[in-house]
Amino acid sequence: MKAKFLTQLEHFFDPEHKKTKHYGKELKTVLRKLKKKERKLTEALEQTTDQELTKLYKTELEIIRIQRKKGLDILQAIRKERQNNQ
Repeated sequence: MKAKFLTQLEHFFDPEHKKTKHYGKELKTVLRKLKKKERKLTEALEQTTDQELTKLYKTELEIIRIQRKKGLDILQAIRKERQNNQ
């Protein structure tokens, strides 16, 4: 019990812990926005018949998927680091 309380106090006063926690929250909001954008583009891709628009949407979707994957990898690394520090 005391050890848990001491680690909580340590995290409270540790500026690096606050920084990574805040960064993780910001990253989550960006990932949610990217997911919404990905869904909208997927719907638009399904509804369009124009070849040029289809190519444009596919390119944008590929970019968004790569960004989301990279963001999710970073978020998992942050979570893993937090678990290792506790």
